Amino acid sequence: MMGSSSGTYPWRERAPAVREQDGKHQRGRRAHAALAVGLSFVAGLALAACSSSSTPSATSTGPIKIGAVFDLTGPNSLIGQSDEKMAKLLINKQNADGGIGGRKIDLIVLDGQTQPAVGLSDVKQLVEQDHVVAMLGPDFTSTAEVIYPYLDQQKIPTVADVGGGSWNSPAPPYFFDIPETDADVAEVTLGYMHLHGIRTLSWLGTEDGFGETGLAAFQKLAPQFGVTIEPVQTMQDSATDVTPQLARLKAQGANALMIYTAGAPTVVAQQNAAQLSLTEPVFQSNGAALPQFLQAAGTSANGIYLPGGNLQVASELPASNPQKANIDAFLAMYGSANRFAGDMYDATTLLLRAIKAVGASSTQIDSYLNNQVKNYAGVTGVMSFSSTIHAGILPSSLSILKVENGTFHLAQSGSSILASLSSSCPACLKGLPK
Repeated sequence: MMGSSSGTYPWRERAPAVREQDGKHQRGRRAHAALAVGLSFVAGLALAACSSSSTPSATSTGPIKIGAVFDLTGPNSLIGQSDEKMAKLLINKQNADGGIGGRKIDLIVLDGQTQPAVGLSDVKQLVEQDHVVAMLGPDFTSTAEVIYPYLDQQKIPTVADVGGGSWNSPAPPYFFDIPETDADVAEVTLGYMHLHGIRTLSWLGTEDGFGETGLAAFQKLAPQFGVTIEPVQTMQDSATDVTPQLARLKAQGANALMIYTAGAPTVVAQQNAAQLSLTEPVFQSNGAALPQFLQAAGTSANGIYLPGGNLQVASELPASNPQKANIDAFLAMYGSANRFAGDMYDATTLLLRAIKAVGASSTQIDSYLNNQVKNYAGVTGVMSFSSTIHAGILPSSLSILKVENGTFHLAQSGSSILASLSSSCPACLKGLPK
């Protein structure tokens, strides 16, 4: 059984302060939130009257305030700390280049703590007290589910780094998401399974938004790919041993096992699975496609499959690949092929482009994201936004990777999977986006 020390889970360690004053800033904000209960009705009306389009950040010559809720602590801190580091690198670079229109960017980061209630409280403080014109994050699906209705209500454009979620259809007006959708992941993964003779799939997923919406997407598409998903076992994202669940799945004798988790649970489940010496192929979700997973899982990950992007196989990309320029720029800046940091590179880049193009107006930023993001070849993949599509990349931007000797290698590209299915199983792709 794996322990829960920070040595075993390097991402459980608390990240350093975002800025020197951030710790005091956040503690002060908590105190102000408590005091706010006693404010007069008139003061409350005055605060409510401050819309995002008329805040000081949008109309003055002072700093342009961007809020961010990242999970710097808790089980999702691997993702949150990666997102924070990447957003800071890009915004610090922009500020070093003179900001935007001569105005500096003030990035205000709060810790969502991998708790939806905390994330919602953070967002309300950033909007109502700091008067941010836009948001980055969150990076936890369950947090995104509870905050996007509020952000839409407040008309605050938000570019997130979360998988799955109910915001994909229909798209909320002000909430955008960078990573591939559950449907993208399911299409490419089930397509690979169909092509390689996998017809029964057992499932272990986390009891959170990521695990639940992932399972729903796979269950919806599995029949048209000729794959049956059963049985299903679940785990808490704080679990340190899932051997009993895996033993029950092993006894069913399915053709393959899917471990659908993100963050620390990917390693817990993977090491437990290796201890049981499973003979069937093991798949992880796209949440495991990052170097920290390989490092923490060690030899237990050798031989597994998972959906991932071109970032994980950057050394194999030809110069003609449309993503190569952004991937090379990201790797030079960040230093490792961390796919979550790659998502935040794209999120921050698109938000800064919007502000440069239309200024620090929340409604104009939202309009830009809706109408001007077309075939953006980012680190994560190639994406286009519209009034009805606010999430996901082209499925062909995904591939199936295999871990060999602690390294990701290309098992089959997404474009190859989709091309093979078009000729051998056109019914598999019926009704799916081209």
